[in-house]
Amino acid sequence: MEKSAQQTNFEEAMTEHLGYLMGRPGGRRMDARSREFGAIDARGRNLSAAVLSGVNLIGALLQDCDLSMADIFAADLSFADITGGNLRRVDARGARFDGALLRDADLRGADFRPGQSMQWDTGATKGSDRTASFRDANLDRAELKGANLEKADLTGASMRGTKMADAEMGAAILANADLTGANLEGAKLKDAVLDGAKLKGAVLLGCDLRGASLRGVILDGIDLKTTILEGANFEPPLVPPAPQIDVRTILSQHKTWIATGGAQGSRAILDDRDLTNMDLRGLDLSAASLNRANLARSDLSRALMRLTSMVQANLTDANLTLADMAGVVLTGAVLRRADLTQARLTPVDLKDAAGNASGRKFPANLSNAILSHAKFDKANLTGAVLRGADITRASFQGAVTEGMDLSDIRKLN
Repeated sequence: MEKSAQQTNFEEAMTEHLGYLMGRPGGRRMDARSREFGAIDARGRNLSAAVLSGVNLIGALLQDCDLSMADIFAADLSFADITGGNLRRVDARGARFDGALLRDADLRGADFRPGQSMQWDTGATKGSDRTASFRDANLDRAELKGANLEKADLTGASMRGTKMADAEMGAAILANADLTGANLEGAKLKDAVLDGAKLKGAVLLGCDLRGASLRGVILDGIDLKTTILEGANFEPPLVPPAPQIDVRTILSQHKTWIATGGAQGSRAILDDRDLTNMDLRGLDLSAASLNRANLARSDLSRALMRLTSMVQANLTDANLTLADMAGVVLTGAVLRRADLTQARLTPVDLKDAAGNASGRKFPANLSNAILSHAKFDKANLTGAVLRGADITRASFQGAVTEGMDLSDIRKLN
């Protein structure tokens, strides 16, 4: 497959940077600040000490990449795969890692404090603080000893078995984060927000949780003898959560909402729900919200999913044959081995406030989705956006692909 312009530009700069690292004549330190690299393949590359401040690396492949001491100030690495990467002592102030994979990464001594971006306007500088963000990122088993995550947003992040001893996490947001088995010994979490976080098996010895919010957090079985909890907020009391509304009831109300044009019933909001192995054949899920839902191995054949929002949803091994997915939003979703034979992923014609045709179309969006080994045989993908998606060994036999956006597509060996 022909290389994208972004990939070519990156490799040219990488050649000079390697020369710089090895002290060769003509070598030059990479200075790619504010460049639009996007979903490039940089697996295993040595980017140590590179200047990548403000760079766009959304969806990039950076597995086992060496970014130690690099400058990625305010860079966007959302949905990037940095599994096993070396980010020791990296300057990542204000950087964005939303939905990124950082499993087994080394982030010791890294700086993720808020960063202030400066702009020149009418003769005066204007600054705006930008916090580092790891929303819904996966940092399982990552090494964060001594890292500075002050005020960082780790909402919904998976940090199972992550090592955060002595980390600075003052005022960090870890709401609904999974810290199962994490080591937080000596970590400084003063005024942090851990509402709804999972801490089963976590180590909190010497951890500073003064003024922290711990609503809904279960601390049973955790050794708190040396944990500092002065002023921590446990309200409301730790009581068993109320039973969740049955999914079938939600879908029934959604069916009424669709049939009455929103006059009755209610829209289905199933974000973050575990819907694995569920039988949803033929159901009308149009305009429902299933962001980050786990639909692995679920049967959605012949389902109506027009304008359904499924950002970062897990549809591994799901059955989507003959599904109507016009205008579906699957950005960052995982569809490994999913079967979309004869599925319809066409644009939706949008209407104005009066209900008349606006002339605008809303395409099916699979940007940065993982589509490896997925089956799109005889599917209609007219105008679909697959920008930055991984289509490794995906099948498109007989598919209609007119007008598809395949920029920065990934097809790994």
